[in-house]
Amino acid sequence: MLIIFLAAVAAGPSVCFAAAKKAEISHIKVDKAGKELRVSFHLVNCFNSDMEEAILDGVPTTFRILLSVQKSSLVLNSTIADLTLLHTIRYSRLNNEFQVTLPEAPQKAFVTKSFARAIKWMSTVRRLPVIPTCRLSKDQAYYLNVKAELSKVELPLIFRYILFWASLWDFETGWYTVEFLY
Repeated sequence: MLIIFLAAVAAGPSVCFAAAKKAEISHIKVDKAGKELRVSFHLVNCFNSDMEEAILDGVPTTFRILLSVQKSSLVLNSTIADLTLLHTIRYSRLNNEFQVTLPEAPQKAFVTKSFARAIKWMSTVRRLPVIPTCRLSKDQAYYLNVKAELSKVELPLIFRYILFWASLWDFETGWYTVEFLY
């Protein structure tokens, strides 16, 4: 028990320092050309050293990304599209490679030996189709709302006692809103 306490105290400062950088969503772009409204953006500060260590120890990690498109009106905002994306990374020690699954490309599993490349895949959404443009009205204002969070991982019972501070590497961004005119 003393060893667990000392490990928690030793890890405490680094966990708090890593948590000081708040996860954000940046470079949000809305592409209105074509048959579908497409969205691109990046997650920033969504990994810290404790999270990276857990991934390298084989803990699958999933980011949940929530998107919605709302029609703006004087009376109320009505949601016309809701999406939830799950970006998941798994490390195979046997093959020494990372596998990243992205709903933007469900037919393809992204595999690499480079942790930096896997992190880039996890934290990037590129040209995601959100809604057909035929459902949008010309000269109407809309809002794109985006939020990201770390999905809670259900650890085996023994790890819950050893890694009781693991919730400190959870992250959740606020809602980011972009107004656009179609």
